Amino acid sequence: MDFSALGKIFEDDNTMKSKMVIVWGQDDLLSWAVNFFLTSRKDWNVVSLSSERGIDFLIQEVENLNPDVVIVYQTKCVNSARLLMHLLYTRPELTMLTVSPQENFIEVYSKKQIFVQEVSDLISVVEGEYHPAH
Repeated sequence: MDFSALGKIFEDDNTMKSKMVIVWGQDDLLSWAVNFFLTSRKDWNVVSLSSERGIDFLIQEVENLNPDVVIVYQTKCVNSARLLMHLLYTRPELTMLTVSPQENFIEVYSKKQIFVQEVSDLISVVEGEYHPAH
């Protein structure tokens, strides 16, 4: 992933939109980096949850926090049909992203797969402004 393109994204204050984002995954370097870039955005409230607390905890926090976006890292738990179906059924307006770091893919709940070439691709999906330019 190319982090150099992030500078241009953070320069324009007019593109900042208030968002509540939950990031659910392992406590590792990738999760830390994604949280760092997301929390650098003005008017974004980013909540990082450890996947060690389980799917039920994530579902409860989505109900409590009412986020705009949920980002989960693909693991055996994330591929659970129960998790995806429950969140999408109860919150159809929710944007849900699954991140596969091994394959550089983001899968959006609408089943659109995006090849991630830059971190800006992740941010543009969260903002709902992704336009493939690659």
